[in-house]
Amino acid sequence: MWKLLNYSVIIFLSFKSELVNGERSVEFLAGNCTYNEKYFRNFSLTISKNMMNMEMDLSRPIVRGFKVHFDIQLRLANAKNFQSVFSQVNDVCAATSAVKNSLFKSWFKDMTKHGNFMYNCPVQVGHYYMHNWRMGSTMTHRFLIPGEYRGKVEFFYGKYKTKTYEETLTLMIDTILSN
Repeated sequence: MWKLLNYSVIIFLSFKSELVNGERSVEFLAGNCTYNEKYFRNFSLTISKNMMNMEMDLSRPIVRGFKVHFDIQLRLANAKNFQSVFSQVNDVCAATSAVKNSLFKSWFKDMTKHGNFMYNCPVQVGHYYMHNWRMGSTMTHRFLIPGEYRGKVEFFYGKYKTKTYEETLTLMIDTILSN
């Protein structure tokens, strides 16, 4: 009897977790960007019908040492400000060429299906785009609770926020995560 009950609970929990995973969604609310004209002739980010679009004209190659600082922030109910819940610096070239899959690499792999981004470094001077990208339900960490989020993504060379820091591009993206 206990074996049958345990198997029933396991099957129910497995089915229940798939439903929750499948129902999780990310809605893009707004996005903006600033860029260093030394590296980009143009960069635009737009959100339309819950899809993200980017256009960029790269004026210098992207080479090893190109890094990104992610800061995922949450605004609690009735709060005015966002609070950081996750912050990390990654080497972009190393992360995209690594064998190991990371959250950043899975986002980037999915984005490349919607544009002509280069998948490895160096990235040559030219026009790059991403059209109609929607963040899939499996592209969020499980520790993120449903709520209103802001992602601040800073691309740079050097060491983050030191004398050697050279900002190339900053993106701010507001979203709602739902189950």
